[in-house]
Amino acid sequence: MRSAVLAILLVPAVALPAPGYKPVCPDHSCKAVVPVDENGNVQHFNSPSGYGAQDLQMMFDVDATLGSGKTIAIVDAYGYVELEADLAVYRMQYGLPACSVASGCLTIYNSTGQTSPLLPDTDDGWIQETALDVDMISAACPLCKIIVVQADGPGLEGLQVGQLTAAKQSPDAISDSWGGPEDETVLQDEGDYANPGIGTFVSSGDDGYAGGPAYPATSANTIAVGGIEIDGSDIDAWSGAESGCSTQIPKQAWAPAAAPCTTRAFADISAFASPGPGVATYVLGEWSPVGGTSAASPFSAALFTAAGHADARPAFVYKHADAFTDITMGSSGDCGSILCEGAVGWDGPTGLGTPDQAKLLAIGNMVGGGPAVMIGYPSDGATVMPEFTIEMATTDTATWTQVQVDGSNVARLGTAAMTTAPSWVADGPHMLTFTSYDDDHNSQTATINITVGEPPMMGGGGGGCCSASGGDLPGSGLLALLGVLGLRRRRQSIKA
Repeated sequence: MRSAVLAILLVPAVALPAPGYKPVCPDHSCKAVVPVDENGNVQHFNSPSGYGAQDLQMMFDVDATLGSGKTIAIVDAYGYVELEADLAVYRMQYGLPACSVASGCLTIYNSTGQTSPLLPDTDDGWIQETALDVDMISAACPLCKIIVVQADGPGLEGLQVGQLTAAKQSPDAISDSWGGPEDETVLQDEGDYANPGIGTFVSSGDDGYAGGPAYPATSANTIAVGGIEIDGSDIDAWSGAESGCSTQIPKQAWAPAAAPCTTRAFADISAFASPGPGVATYVLGEWSPVGGTSAASPFSAALFTAAGHADARPAFVYKHADAFTDITMGSSGDCGSILCEGAVGWDGPTGLGTPDQAKLLAIGNMVGGGPAVMIGYPSDGATVMPEFTIEMATTDTATWTQVQVDGSNVARLGTAAMTTAPSWVADGPHMLTFTSYDDDHNSQTATINITVGEPPMMGGGGGGCCSASGGDLPGSGLLALLGVLGLRRRRQSIKA
């Protein structure tokens, strides 16, 4: 059986006389590294140096025709005035379709979710990081749209504000190429990465096993992406890929059985990360080779998104271990175990291995084959007041539900939740559509028609017990769920 990653061997090696590398961000907050010369100077070129978009597509058997209409968000720190212009040069160099702000392909937000004012250029390291992120998304999914959220600073707290801002834009996936040392507060932050229907991919880090666990790569709600390197004909774990056991996050039911951890083990998967030769990026008028797990995370997020699994969670990865090409050699440190050494099956630096897009594409994505959804309020045919409450529940195989009004996304909900219709839903007839998804992105839809306006009589319209379509549900269990909804009147949603 042909391995997708074996295609790497078909790509000519790029000569780069760099004896070492250094982090793009001196405080190691972002997870990119750049090759340096014998004097420690970062290398810049007038033409591309490092693997280009087509090289990466060949390495991972990427289908560049997939992903139309999908959106990937990245969260980075500080401003980058030339972002759109630099991205245009990269995509033109490799024959990728244009991606501009005017076309709606590229959207740049500040930390409050506004497109202006944007921050000025303030940090060359984070500019390089941002360029790497958008270039890797472009290489892995040329048809995907890109959202860039510019956090006010590189601290974990500010970047997590950016994470929340990104989630509010309802992308299909988020890539975070940053992190910081775990402390006792990270458990309080877990909810920031648990967004229904949005997969979050996080760089594992670039300091090898000795770097220790970095959050949010160790979050139970994110997919931690490690790194591989190429040495001649060998494909190994990259020596800089961070790995190990969390100090704070509990072990999950889906945890790899081989991991010798009593807590959350990482990484989960991996992609190309070696800074020698690195990947080609275009930044502020120059080409620069860059590496690190900051390359691996956005590339993986885009590859998953194009394959129809942008909403993947760690449980999905371990459920489908055969969709990854195992990397069995190499090391990221001296720990004497698979926490830092490549091995058959799971290992710390590379997780289950590199994603095989064709195998991911073959998993699930069946319309009509997913979990059933039940609409608790309003009932079909009801007349309801403006900004009415929407209540729903699903069978227990569901992971999230997309709610639409007249075909427009209004919320992404969990399995038993409620939200409020947006104020733009005017008086008159409307169609509400609920599409519920399971772990494999199989889906099933329920639809009702309602009218917004004054109910014909007190207590009339809009209050019926239940209206269901899209499959049979166990009555008592579902009614119990809907009863909980009615009592709690919770409003937990991500506006779309």
